[in-house]
Amino acid sequence: MPETLIACALNVESASRKEALARKLRSPSQPPQLVLNTCQRLEVFGRTRPEAQDNEAEDTALRREALLRLTRIAAGLESRILGELEIMGQVREAYKCFSEHHAKSDPSLNRLFQDSIALARKARRESGIDQNLTGLAALAARRVMDSVPEDATVCIVGSGSLAKGVARYLGKRSELPLHISSRCPENAAELAQEVDAFSSGMDELAHNLASARVVVTATAAPHPILYAAHLPESDQARLIIDLGEPPDCEEALRNRNDVDYVGLLDIEEMAQTNTDERKRRAQVAEQIIRDAVLSE
Repeated sequence: MPETLIACALNVESASRKEALARKLRSPSQPPQLVLNTCQRLEVFGRTRPEAQDNEAEDTALRREALLRLTRIAAGLESRILGELEIMGQVREAYKCFSEHHAKSDPSLNRLFQDSIALARKARRESGIDQNLTGLAALAARRVMDSVPEDATVCIVGSGSLAKGVARYLGKRSELPLHISSRCPENAAELAQEVDAFSSGMDELAHNLASARVVVTATAAPHPILYAAHLPESDQARLIIDLGEPPDCEEALRNRNDVDYVGLLDIEEMAQTNTDERKRRAQVAEQIIRDAVLSE
């Protein structure tokens, strides 16, 4: 049967099932598809085999639907914070994973994703939707810099787009000693080399946290990865910035007296500035995207 395009949002309530499904969908053995898995969504853009016969008009409409949906997401129009900066990086990472396995075998789908990212960048640039908007990673990094001495060790747990953003911001604008921990040691080492930091796998996490004054977590784990046992109680308060959704820190650790805990919602509230103006700019971005898609 003929293949056609799909753009599908998957509603998976369990975070662990969501992560497992995302891994399965990204498998090279699966049909060509881009899998976007963030704390807010799990969406799939790719090909499927319907029962209906090939229909050029229908295929064109589905291509436009996929292009429109992915572009709106990348432009930040579907985010809780209009125009958020991190989602573009997450879409790029999802595309990178797709291109490693399928770019050569499915050039038309590859081109659709490239067009989507390019159009999202154009919409952002021409509408100014993210103008004067500080990203979550930058806000988290600034909170760190404003809270601790310049020699305080910072342990960043994770190596995805948010973790990279925090590490890069601190690496460029501070002298804080950094340590990157990730379940993928290769990714941690690559990021650490970029920002002049140390790196390790998660098996050394407890050891690295022992000397950390600040902990920033930014993982897509479906369950807590940081427990009270990881951090011995101290007379000196530790700052923990948890950018995970669900939280990377267990509740017992979040409520400890010697921990200054800042969650993702706290950082998002800091980013909610100039909301009315961004809503107006979002309308401009939507029109730019819609005009471009309809002209396909």
